[in-house]
Amino acid sequence: MTPPTNTPVPRVSAVTRFGPITAVMVAIILVAVLASTGRDPSRVDSGGGSTTVPVTGNSSLPISYAEATEAGPVEDYEWGPKCDPKTGRVTVPSVYSPPCLVARPGAPGLNSAQGVTPDTVVIVAYLAPDDDLSASLQSKLDTAEQGAETRDRFIAMLEDRYEMWGRKLKVVPMKGTGSSETAARADAVKVAEEIGAFASLGGPGQQGAYAQELASRGVLCIGCGLSVPNSTFLANAPFMWGNLQTPEQYLVNLGDYTIERLVGRPAKFAGDPAMTRRTRVFGQVHFEQDPPVFSGVSAEVEKRGVERGYKAAAKLTYQLIIPELAEQARVIIGTLKEKGVTTVVFLGDPIMPIYLTKAATDQNYFPEWIITGTVLTDTTVFGRNYDQRQWAHAFGVSSLPVRLPPDQSEARRLHRWYYGEDVAALKTAQLIYEPIRLLMIGLHMAGPHLTPQTFQAGLFAYPPSGGTPTAPQISFGNHGFHVDTDYLAVDDMVEIWWDAEAEGIDEQGNQGKGMMRYSDAGKRYLAGEMPHEDVHAFVDDNAPTLLSEIPADQRPPDYPSPASSN
Repeated sequence: MTPPTNTPVPRVSAVTRFGPITAVMVAIILVAVLASTGRDPSRVDSGGGSTTVPVTGNSSLPISYAEATEAGPVEDYEWGPKCDPKTGRVTVPSVYSPPCLVARPGAPGLNSAQGVTPDTVVIVAYLAPDDDLSASLQSKLDTAEQGAETRDRFIAMLEDRYEMWGRKLKVVPMKGTGSSETAARADAVKVAEEIGAFASLGGPGQQGAYAQELASRGVLCIGCGLSVPNSTFLANAPFMWGNLQTPEQYLVNLGDYTIERLVGRPAKFAGDPAMTRRTRVFGQVHFEQDPPVFSGVSAEVEKRGVERGYKAAAKLTYQLIIPELAEQARVIIGTLKEKGVTTVVFLGDPIMPIYLTKAATDQNYFPEWIITGTVLTDTTVFGRNYDQRQWAHAFGVSSLPVRLPPDQSEARRLHRWYYGEDVAALKTAQLIYEPIRLLMIGLHMAGPHLTPQTFQAGLFAYPPSGGTPTAPQISFGNHGFHVDTDYLAVDDMVEIWWDAEAEGIDEQGNQGKGMMRYSDAGKRYLAGEMPHEDVHAFVDDNAPTLLSEIPADQRPPDYPSPASSN
């Protein structure tokens, strides 16, 4: 399929559907969900996941089933009924289920780190303050009561299945007092000193000071850091952890895609027929804060790009100030047009493209749009709010998996498996589940001697898992997938493109027109694996928009439901 040239397509106004402020709130709450290198040679695929004999370098960590198998015999250890000897993993029907573990003889016993006793681990469940944009949206999607119930049931489920080393989580809900830096730091002080927590699940959607203050006081923050640079995670190690890649990480994959598949080729997917005959001229548009936080990232991108034959004709920034976005967009589009840019590489939030695409149409400018997977710009729910005459020419890469119906998300599927019924928070279940899964895997892997350092060492020892179209590969530490030490889960990416004519449901279950498609059945690529060939965008064959269920060859092992024995 070749994207259409400049022909009118009815556009659904974001202001009509959401309103600009509500659209920002959608972005913030949804984002809580979500030097080339090769594969780790010790990785062995196994049932949609993988196993790696961990080299922990930490004698306080437990023994994994894979490590015991290597040393042999595994029968020397008592693995318990929740260990599957076929996979060496805990009997949870997920490709991310952690390895079976036993305490290492002679390792340190239970400790008394902050928030940790022989019986409990104190965890703060952060609730957004009233002036945080995400708080308003949360009430529109699921009630606070539904969210709390779903959170507590996920924790109880994983407490039961994973090894908690005799401890239970003591979850302390705490509502933030405000979104300012002063309020965020004060809240972090309360978490560390008054509550005495080991970790916080989540933090402010608009303020990074909360996680940084916690880190300075030795408290983990799980699911904190809204698209901050990788340097922020490294500076606050081992206390900040997240799910989706940092800019530096996904820019390696994006660089591979750009260099290997776009540079030096004609802009054949542009909406302007005159552009389709020209060799691509790139323009970059990216989000920035005040004071700047991504200047180091930009400099590194430019340096690596020049080394590999890529140079942008225009490099433009903007700030997410709602009343100013329309004017910023008008100026940006004017500059791109003046510079002769055929291909716009967008690295920013999901709100600015509403204004950019409108301004481009207003100025009769129809380039290619490169989706980079930043902050949900790669979703159907947002894609429908962009000018379809523009977005019909959008393609690129994404960290997200091939979509399944909302009720087939891992969070809701596991909840039904364990409890025999669906979650209370139907619309935000996966968002609630992601940081909990990360926290619980870390507690499982750390072993009896729980500290922030053993939490880190445990996650670093967690074997790279996933890597299928419906389950992105996740790993932590140094497995050869990233240049720097990795504190975020997802490693790989998929090629995507926007089909303005396709119809179906979006991520919130709303029927409509316009869908994101996934090239090559959703095949995913680690850094260094991108093929040196033309892109596969706008090829209908083998490019699904939505799968009805997990394909048979990608399904995790099946285990009897605990609900059936209750």
